[in-house]
Amino acid sequence: MRHLDIHADDYGLSAGASEDILKCIGRKRLDSISVLTNMKDCEKYAGRYKEESRKWEREPLLSVHLNLVEGRSMAGKRKTPHLTDEEGYLRSSWGQLFFWSFCPWKYHQVKKELKREIKAQTDEFIRCYGGSRPLRFDGHQHTQMLPIVWHALLEVIKEEGYSAEYIRVTKEPVLPFIKEASLWKTYCPKNWVKNLLLNMLAPEMERRVAGAVPEQEPMFLWGVLFSGCMDEKRVRKLLPLMKREAERRGRKLEILFHPGFTQKSEMEGKYIAEGAKPFYCSEGRKKELQTVMKL
Repeated sequence: MRHLDIHADDYGLSAGASEDILKCIGRKRLDSISVLTNMKDCEKYAGRYKEESRKWEREPLLSVHLNLVEGRSMAGKRKTPHLTDEEGYLRSSWGQLFFWSFCPWKYHQVKKELKREIKAQTDEFIRCYGGSRPLRFDGHQHTQMLPIVWHALLEVIKEEGYSAEYIRVTKEPVLPFIKEASLWKTYCPKNWVKNLLLNMLAPEMERRVAGAVPEQEPMFLWGVLFSGCMDEKRVRKLLPLMKREAERRGRKLEILFHPGFTQKSEMEGKYIAEGAKPFYCSEGRKKELQTVMKL
């Protein structure tokens, strides 16, 4: 097939999650990772990344993992009042960003704030990891798929003159899931809704991204329907079908994992949103780590 990319999200989320991802890289199991820049341990783990990278034959590709729903606002509370709480932590939800995407009396003001935050997080990534490589972007909780967010991102890239080579389009193929009847009962209904909603948002975003980043090849992202539990058994069963579908459609296939586990003791303070904590310390993340190590 054209290209297969094994990817891990959430480097910099916590010490535990970051160390797990470093182990995967050290074992040559990852092609790319996404990096958070606004969590408590981000700067520390930029240093750990540089330290460990001296031992590797090749480094993974790095993406700015834009975080608009939790963590500290890098632009500051006064520049992002709609996105932050009284202490300057980002607290807008996916649902709020979706609403603002179609709310004419809020859209332009919120987009301005998003642009400030996107620029601040991107500049922090460049400060911590260097600016020699072309930039790659995706979004924590797939927020980059929302129209107000990708409009803001594309405007920032153009206005700041960033050299960008990739923006994740979360477009997960449905046909392989349907073909593998033996797995039907294992699919999470809530994740089916995510899959369908993100696929509905994908075509317009993909068209705009193709115009702004012409060197980006068309892609599929696999990791929504199994989000939270990309276990080895199901991944191995579906992998041939996913590869064939990507090849048939002339797309690269990015397989998304969350192999970094966060201990409950690491989630004190306000950096992590309450609603996200069960996902970050779930047993599913340990399973995903095992899957990555065995692929």
